[in-house]
Amino acid sequence: MVFSKRWKTSWELKSLTFEQLFNVIVEVVTKQLDEVEKDEVKLEANLVLDYEADSVDIVAMLLYLEDIFKNASQTTRTVVPTDKLGQIVLVEDILDIIYEVLLGIESKMENFIGIQPDFDALEKRQKMGELYPKE
Repeated sequence: MVFSKRWKTSWELKSLTFEQLFNVIVEVVTKQLDEVEKDEVKLEANLVLDYEADSVDIVAMLLYLEDIFKNASQTTRTVVPTDKLGQIVLVEDILDIIYEVLLGIESKMENFIGIQPDFDALEKRQKMGELYPKE
């Protein structure tokens, strides 16, 4: 697996604690996967086997993260890389991807400005992948 998961040994992100970032992941997972309750989201959970997610669900979760953190950088748009898309298996893989993205944004800041998630952006977003959205 190509995920560094360096956050497991040393948390370097200044803007958010582990708990805060994990809560963002929980919101994203439960937004896309209706049948998953917030208290059921675990880092070690397999997205496909435990939550019955498919590739559309995983792409949607990454896009939700882009929306939530779209204002993280004042100079560029926040982009979640898709090169590891086929290797995402666990919830912690998604956390690892956004952790690395946010860490990269923080490292390029001339003057540190804390990155805050925009949960309103997630609320406004319609669930992706539904053929017949609920009214």
